[in-house]
Amino acid sequence: MLEDIWSGILELMTQFVIPDWGALIALLPIGIFVLCLAVLAWTFIRLLRAAPARRGKQRIEPIAPAGIHMPGPSMSPVFAAVGAFLLLLGLVFGGLMLVLGGIALTLTLLYWLAEALRTYDREQGATVPALPAVVHDGPPEGVHMPGPSFRPFLGAIGTAMLLLGLVFGEWLLAVGVIALVLTLVGWLFDAVGEYRKTVEADRTGHLDNLPSPRTPSLLLAALAILLVAGTLIQVGWIPPREASGGQQPTGSGAPTTSGEPPALGGPTGSGQPAGSGGPTDSGGPPPTTVTVTAQNLVFEPGQLTIPADEPFALTFVNNDPNIPHNVEFRAQDGANLFQGEIFNGVATVVYDVPPISAGTYEFFCVVHPNMIGTATAQ
Repeated sequence: MLEDIWSGILELMTQFVIPDWGALIALLPIGIFVLCLAVLAWTFIRLLRAAPARRGKQRIEPIAPAGIHMPGPSMSPVFAAVGAFLLLLGLVFGGLMLVLGGIALTLTLLYWLAEALRTYDREQGATVPALPAVVHDGPPEGVHMPGPSFRPFLGAIGTAMLLLGLVFGEWLLAVGVIALVLTLVGWLFDAVGEYRKTVEADRTGHLDNLPSPRTPSLLLAALAILLVAGTLIQVGWIPPREASGGQQPTGSGAPTTSGEPPALGGPTGSGQPAGSGGPTDSGGPPPTTVTVTAQNLVFEPGQLTIPADEPFALTFVNNDPNIPHNVEFRAQDGANLFQGEIFNGVATVVYDVPPISAGTYEFFCVVHPNMIGTATAQ
């Protein structure tokens, strides 16, 4: 009984020490969606519980004093958010979707730039001659101007780190998620502070400006440490390679340290059925061998010819040092035909692929969905 309990504890700890990164990446959009729903629900609850505003039945239209420009409403942030969403969608599904996402984000940012230039050109000629001789420190009485903020800059850093993780692997992805969450949480606190000042203005009739923010030195240092630590872990420098216990056994389909494929004819002892992504103990090797290489996050060759309606051996060479890859075959309707095991390079693994019907299919890497190729079974 104690052995069963201890085995259960070890199995539970394995999920944290060696997690299924493919499953975690697949759950990332769901987690973000749930977090957004929770924030929206919390905001609506606060609004329902808030005291009624003391400004009559209708909202008073703000009128800026003479010589003061108040920027009007703009759809540019909404368009930019849609463009960023399409780009992230393209990073997940790859192919034409990635190209369309990049075009959409570029167009939305160009629209935002054009709108900003129009505003600048209009105000440059209208406000310069009307400026008073003495420039006061701060806006006039009763006018609220949002103060400067580091949050857009920090949000851009967090988004860039997240995109690095989506491209280069699991540890950098975890660092990117943490960085983006930290910056967005700080931005949320700033928005809450602005909202509280607005509520206070409803009660007192005067809206004080928030104090100018200090440089977020601690947060920038923490993001830099996270990025360096994630990079060192991703490339395998931490922990040292010698701490992994030496060479891995080659009989169970694990990647070899020499880069050579494991033998197919010998027993494996893993008990995996054919098609599970590792060599099996079914006897002799399959009659046909196909080779594909992953290097610089690209499959070579990108076009494969595989035998139809018969099993075959797929020799997968991962030439990207300390970057995890695998090979999966997918039908046109999205059905998964074969899933190979994920392993770090540089190493080689031979997959036993079950029979696949004649036709054209996609093969891709589950860790890096932008790595896509075409396989023709004939």
